[in-house]
Amino acid sequence: MNQDADAVFAALIRAEFDGFQEFLQLLQQEQGALIKGNADQLLQLAARKSGLTEKLTGLSAQRISCITAAGCENSASGIAAYLGAIKAQAATRELWGKLLDLAREADRINRSNGILIDTRLRHNQQTLSVLQSAANPAASLYGPDGQISGTASGRRLDKA
Repeated sequence: MNQDADAVFAALIRAEFDGFQEFLQLLQQEQGALIKGNADQLLQLAARKSGLTEKLTGLSAQRISCITAAGCENSASGIAAYLGAIKAQAATRELWGKLLDLAREADRINRSNGILIDTRLRHNQQTLSVLQSAANPAASLYGPDGQISGTASGRRLDKA
C-alpha cells in the first residue's frame, strides 16, 4: 500500500462526508416540513433525498471495494486494518471518524422523522374515519335493502 491508496481512499471519504452533510441538511428540512405539515416541501425533498441516497450508496460501494480488494473486511476492525495498511494520514483517519459521526446523526434524525410520519399518518387516518362517519352516519345502520344492519353495540338494532 502507498500514498496513492491513501489519496484515493481520502477522496472517496471526502465525497461521502460531503454527501452525508447534504443528506443531514435534507433530513433536517424534512423534519421541519413534517412538523409544519408542508406536503409540497416533503415531495420536493423526497426526490432530492432519493437521488442523494443513490449517490451515497455508490460511494459506499466504491469504499467497500477498496477495502475488500486489499483483503480487509468491511467492518470497523477491517477498516481500521485498511487505514493502517495504507498508512493513512491523520487527516484521512479524522475524516473517517467524522463521517461515522455524521452517519449516526443522520440515522437519529431519520428515526425521529419516521416517528413524526407515523404520528401524522395515524392522526390523518383517525380524522378520515371521523369525517367518513360524519358524512354518512346511516351507512353503518342500514344495509342496501334498507333493513337495519348496524351492530355498534355488538347486538342487532332491530332485536330486543
